[in-house]
Amino acid sequence: MRKPWENFSAIDRFFDPLLQQTVNRWVLLLPTVNLCYWYLKCGGCSMCGFNCPKSSKQQYAWIAKYFGGRALHPLYWIGYFGIRSQNPQNLTIYNGGSFLNSGREISGSKPEIPYSLQTAICRHVGQHPTIQKLFVESRPEFITRSNIGSLTDLLQGKVLQVGIGLESKNNKVRNSILRKGINLGQFENAVSVLKEYKAKSLAYVFFKPMELSEEEAIDDAVHTIQYCFEAGVDEVSLSCAFIQDGTKMADQYRKGAYQLPRLWSIIEVIKKTAPLGPVRIGTFEDDPPPIAIPRNCPQCTETVMQAIGQYRRTFNLSLFNQLHCPCEETWLKEISAQ
Repeated sequence: MRKPWENFSAIDRFFDPLLQQTVNRWVLLLPTVNLCYWYLKCGGCSMCGFNCPKSSKQQYAWIAKYFGGRALHPLYWIGYFGIRSQNPQNLTIYNGGSFLNSGREISGSKPEIPYSLQTAICRHVGQHPTIQKLFVESRPEFITRSNIGSLTDLLQGKVLQVGIGLESKNNKVRNSILRKGINLGQFENAVSVLKEYKAKSLAYVFFKPMELSEEEAIDDAVHTIQYCFEAGVDEVSLSCAFIQDGTKMADQYRKGAYQLPRLWSIIEVIKKTAPLGPVRIGTFEDDPPPIAIPRNCPQCTETVMQAIGQYRRTFNLSLFNQLHCPCEETWLKEISAQ
């Protein structure tokens, strides 16, 4: 029988490229007081399914809706109670939006995570005997000197890392196709603020947006990753496209107007960018569960998936040198003809 916290709080083994070691990671799926700021403002990003009714985030949304932001405090502690004996070294919080949106940073914005909970979590991490790092996600406009300064003080020297969904350096791809509503100046300023307070940054780069061919998507991802490291980002996560219900991408996929990337293309991006800095490959699992994920041919998909899984655990690029399949030649011809 599943424990009540197991739907939103768990421990996994996670390779941290900045530490160059595998750690116990506490993953906490934290509901928010209000839906994602960007979703409420304009309907959200075109590939995002976090705010659809099937998301487990929405299963717990009623707690904050009916009891307010203070109800999230006991939810955090219930999550911690379930994993406390496993000595986590990293706390990763996903809330399907901006952890740093307390409602104070932008006039008129509805808070996602109350500032009281942000500070309580950072204070707990700062005093915890084994947790050494806190990872959260945020849009760049919520990354300010005021909140980063306060939160890093409470962490007492522990590491704060903030993931920012830049997705693409290309303005059309980022804001017209993916509907991110982010400009490069905002992104660069956020990275600069994090560096100022000795916090770490991670940039999400989306691989294969709609309207891009396979070759165009490879070029876009490579150029974006290069730009991220030039801008001072500490780590990049390649978010490979998959299909979640309730998204514009799902509509295009069902119409046959969009094809998911090949696994060969993902490997090509990693080969071209790994020398620039730590580039992880995001998982093909999320919430709500995808209805389709990247693949190769039936003969090699499982083997290539296993190699990608091993890369996530080791960042060993040589794993990809052992992969061979006739479909790779077909893939090469297809992208060369595009």
